[in-house]
Amino acid sequence: MLQLVADVLLTILAPILLMVLIGAVMRWKLRIDVATLGKLNIYLFVPVYVFEYVSTSQLKWEEMVGIFGITVLQICTLGLIIWGIGRALKISRNTLAAIALAVMFYNSGNYGLPLAQLAYPARSGEHNGAAVQAFVMMAVNLLTFTIGMAIAATAHHGGVGKGLAMLLRLPILPGLAAGILAQWWLKTGHHLPIAISKTSHYLSDGLVPIALITLGAQLATNPRWPRWKPVGLVLILRLIFGPLQMAGLLFLLHKTGYQPIDLWPWPAELLVLTASVPTAVNTLLLTLEIGGDAELAADCVFWTTVCSCVTITGWLIVLRTVPWFH
Repeated sequence: MLQLVADVLLTILAPILLMVLIGAVMRWKLRIDVATLGKLNIYLFVPVYVFEYVSTSQLKWEEMVGIFGITVLQICTLGLIIWGIGRALKISRNTLAAIALAVMFYNSGNYGLPLAQLAYPARSGEHNGAAVQAFVMMAVNLLTFTIGMAIAATAHHGGVGKGLAMLLRLPILPGLAAGILAQWWLKTGHHLPIAISKTSHYLSDGLVPIALITLGAQLATNPRWPRWKPVGLVLILRLIFGPLQMAGLLFLLHKTGYQPIDLWPWPAELLVLTASVPTAVNTLLLTLEIGGDAELAADCVFWTTVCSCVTITGWLIVLRTVPWFH
């Protein structure tokens, strides 16, 4: 067990945390511009990454649909659960909106992609975590800028229409469409031009370090002592209940034999792991854009990321020792 813990900490979490720390130090010492880093991620590295991994993916079409579908199902059911908790505890609308965003929409890109890549590297004959996570990220981003935008606007202006408009301005969907087209082209026996394939490969390799440095810089911008009651609720729901819920949904669908969303045992193992990652930084951006409890949103991003160092270690150990997934 001690060897497994050391392996998880040194080979998976240590590289992630070190790059986050580098980003934080660069923010403190050099005052690097977080907005510019964010734009690099959203408008360059993420869409190219999606193109690269979709175009070269060995996943079957039914697996792609299943991964996307289970992610949407998990987020929507989680939202209903949070709404029920909010009604029962009589939480104010602003606070409940911030909690819902923080729990439902997780950091599938800046944190989830590196975690998937390090925990399940693409090797011959083995599972490719990054290829699976690309579709998780697509689903999370789609829901963030639609349902998430509507939640953020519950006490202010905006709504689903504004979220869709924002989503359509982002290059993630064109990256996905181009990746699907390129995959079809490759399967017909053709090859992509070297200028495209090499550029895509080099840029997609740059996403992990740039995303983690961006995350570190964002976390270092305005850390504070939080309001522990709502933040504590978010910590439990996001880092512990979220992955348990994902495991339950995956196992239930497996037992019912429902196709195409029968993803047990793989990629169920990865989906449970990446469902345990911290709150997405996009939730803070949405709160700032629409108006709302930005202080609570920032606290949730910061403290879920800090506490995830412990919880993700636990989930990795569980997933590698529990026989259900093997």
